[in-house]
Amino acid sequence: MQTKPTVFLITGLSGAGKTLLLQSLEDEGYYTVDNIPPHLIEHFLNILCTSNVKKLAIVSDIRWKNPDKLNELFKNVESLAKCNMEIHKVFLKADKSELINRYKKSRRTHPLGLSLENAIDEEMKVMSEIESYCDIVIDTSSTEPTEFKKRFFQMIKEDMKKLKLNFISFGFKNGIPPISDYVFDVRYLPNPFYFPEMYELTGLDMKVIEFLEKFKETHETVEKIANLAKFIQDKYSESGRIEAYFCIGCTGGQHRSVYVAQKVYEILKNEGREVSIDHRDIER
Repeated sequence: MQTKPTVFLITGLSGAGKTLLLQSLEDEGYYTVDNIPPHLIEHFLNILCTSNVKKLAIVSDIRWKNPDKLNELFKNVESLAKCNMEIHKVFLKADKSELINRYKKSRRTHPLGLSLENAIDEEMKVMSEIESYCDIVIDTSSTEPTEFKKRFFQMIKEDMKKLKLNFISFGFKNGIPPISDYVFDVRYLPNPFYFPEMYELTGLDMKVIEFLEKFKETHETVEKIANLAKFIQDKYSESGRIEAYFCIGCTGGQHRSVYVAQKVYEILKNEGREVSIDHRDIER
C-alpha cells in the first residue's frame, strides 16, 4: 500500500532554527528545499503527485520580503495540492533577546535590512498572523540544537534514525583511520601471526577464529566493545547524530582486529542494528 506524501512547510522568525530543522529532516530522508518563493510552492507540491518523493520539507519566509504572499500561502496551502497529501505547517520563533544574541554570534545581517532590533520587531509583527495558521509552533528560546531536534520529532511522532555504527579493522603499522571516532587496541590478544599455519590466514578464517576463541580475554573484549557500541548507538540516536566509526586495531590488521571487528559487527547485525564492516588492511 502506497502512503500519501508528507510535507512540512516551514516558516518563522529569522534566527529561530529553520535551517537546523531543515537539515535534521534531510538527515531523516526528507527531500528539502530552502528559501522557496511562496508563488512556486504550489508547483513543488504537485510534483509530488507524479514523483517518487514522498517526504518533502520546504522553507519559505521573510527573505522574499512579501509577507502578503506568504500569509496567503499558509492560509490556503491545503487547497493547492492536486493529490491527497499530509501537510504540516511549522512556525519557529524565539524571544527577541535570544534572536539578537544569535545574530551577534553569527555576524549575519537580518534579511529585512533594518537595524537588528527594528528588523526583529518588524518581522514579529508581520509574521504573527502566519503563526496562527500553523499546526506546529515551537519556541526555540534557550533550547540546545540536540534538544530542539528531539522535541520536534517527538511532536510529529516520528522516530529519528538510529546512529549507524561503522566498524573498521586496521593495522597500527599502517596508521589509525583518520575517520575514527573510537579506537580500540587489541594487540594484547594472543597473536596468530607467529604460528606458521596461520601466518597467511586472516581473522575471517576458521583456524584463526578457533585459535582466538580459546582465550577468555578474546570473549571479554568482544563483549565489552559490543556493549559499549550498543550504549553509544542508543544514546547518540537521541541526539540525531547519523553515524560513528569504531576502529579496532592490531599490529598488521589481518588477524586479531579482523576477528574482533567482525564478531562485534555480527552480534549487532543479528540484533537488527544499523551497522557496517570494513577490514581496511586485510589484504596488505
